[in-house]
Order: sequence, then C-alpha cells, then structure tokens
Amino acid sequence: MPRHQRLDFKGAIHQVRVRGRNGSQIFFDAHTIRRFPQAPRQYAPHVSRFELLLADACAECGTILHGYCLEPNSGILVLQAAGASLQSFMQRLCGRYSQYLRDGGFAGDRGVFGARYGSKVVAPEYLPHVVRRAHISPILAGLCRRRLDYPFGSERAYLGEFAHVPTTTATLRSELELKGYHGPRGYRQFMDQDETPYVANLLSNGSPLDSRIVGDRVFVQRARRLAAAPPAPPIREQIIEGVAHLMNVAPSDIYSATHVGVLGRALVAWYGLRSGAATLSEMGRWFSVTGATLGQAMRHHRTVSPQLFSLRVLPGISP
Repeated sequence: MPRHQRLDFKGAIHQVRVRGRNGSQIFFDAHTIRRFPQAPRQYAPHVSRFELLLADACAECGTILHGYCLEPNSGILVLQAAGASLQSFMQRLCGRYSQYLRDGGFAGDRGVFGARYGSKVVAPEYLPHVVRRAHISPILAGLCRRRLDYPFGSERAYLGEFAHVPTTTATLRSELELKGYHGPRGYRQFMDQDETPYVANLLSNGSPLDSRIVGDRVFVQRARRLAAAPPAPPIREQIIEGVAHLMNVAPSDIYSATHVGVLGRALVAWYGLRSGAATLSEMGRWFSVTGATLGQAMRHHRTVSPQLFSLRVLPGISP
C-alpha cells in the first residue's frame, strides 16, 4: 500500500513524532531521571544538543515551536511551518542531530531515527490538545508524576519559567481564551483535564475524512485546498537581487570570493531557507559549495551582523 503524501502548507501547525531506530534511546538513558532527580539535565547531554539544534533549525527555517517533549527513544514536536516546509525543517534538524551522534560514536552507520517521522496537520482550535498530549506523555510513560517535574519539555515555558528552547506560548493561550480558559489558572485547569474519547481518537488516528489531519470537515477541506495549491516561492534570481539590494552591492558580488560574497551567500541561504525557496543543499549548488558550508556561514554571520538577518522578507519579495 503506497504511503500517504505528507500534507503541508504555509502556516500549517504540525504534530510531529520521531522515534529511535529499533527502540534505541537516542535522547537519554531512561534511568537518568531516577538516578539523578535533582539534576537530570546535567546527565543528559544529548537532550541539550538536540534542544540547541532545535532552536537553530527554528530560527533558520522560520519555524514556530509551540511545544515539545523528549523521551528516551522518542520526541513529540508541535511546530508551525511559517517559513520553510516541514520536510526541509525536519531534514535539517534530524540530519544535524544524527551527524552529532555519529561523530560522537553514539550511533552506527545505519541511521539514528527509525522509519520516517509521523506528522499530522492540526486545526488551531486543537493546538491546546496536542500540546497537552505532549506534556502528559512522560507521565503516561511512567517517567514522572507531574508535568512540572519533567525536565525535557516545554511545560515550564508555559508557566513563565526559563525555556531551554524559545517556545511561542501566545497562540495556545489565545485558543484557550476562546474556550473560556483565561490566564495561568485557566492554562492549568485545561491541562489538568483528561482527554475526551473523541479528542483522544482524533489525535491518535486523525479525521475520518483524512488521517493526516486533526480537525473538523471544514478544516479538512481547507487544509487540502491550501496544500494542493501552495504559493510559488521566490526564485534564485529574486533572492540574490534582494540580498544585493539589502547589502547595497551588485548581484555579481554575491558570487565573488570575497568577504562580501561570503556574507551575501549566507544571507541568500538564510532568506532562501526561511522563504521555502530551496534547501541548503540546493542553494549550495547555486554557488558550487556544500549546504554545510552555507549553514556554517549563516551561523557565523548572524552573530556578527544580526541586523542583516532580522527582516521578515527581503526587499522586492512579497511575503
């Protein structure tokens, strides 16, 4: 039976699950929390690296993180594809994390993640439900007794505490207000409720009309329509001309073996990735360099010239 094509469109909210190959513990040892209840993060370096890569991938791809939870051999991510496609984002995140584990001798040559990641497009009104499911997942797995006790997820961000990965909480809070749950107290009230059988089935199996979608009939139709006719992304020449205009240089300078050229190519990679125009590997071929080279240039120049990387869209390119 052929696989269903993934559903994606600009602004889509996704519930994503990744798993380690053959049940391998790709994030941390399951006994870490029990052995070191006072400082579990100190003994889970892979989690810290994944969170760092997750934050980088969100920034580079223009992806919004609404919530996440990491267990020993699996992870739940609640993402919104506001820039690059979900596929581009996941390739970037999983590829870099797999490389990290292989370079450290923590994984063999067969790969880190098992099969392909699972994903469902979520209607905005179900965002609180999918985040709640992510936050209670470790409780159901017997890893903790309370959501607040679990150190490897986004629960604390919603309680106003320090977030290890920048997490957008406003959208979920707005959806909760529409349901009659206001402020921190309303958040806790909703999160403390059990899933209804209807919601549990919908989150697990998707809509009866389309298993790739969590939502009602109207949202299913809308999601299919948006996925079937995505807006055309900017082409290479538009991105390069936009970057040249931003830097006040000629487009030909972007190709030069100079500091201006290196910075220009980093900006092309940044805005090209966030607009969904191309992957880093594809843009690398524009300049006869590797995608990894462009990625390194992006990370370096974002710290040196952050103002050039702060625009939502490039000059002359529609959002």
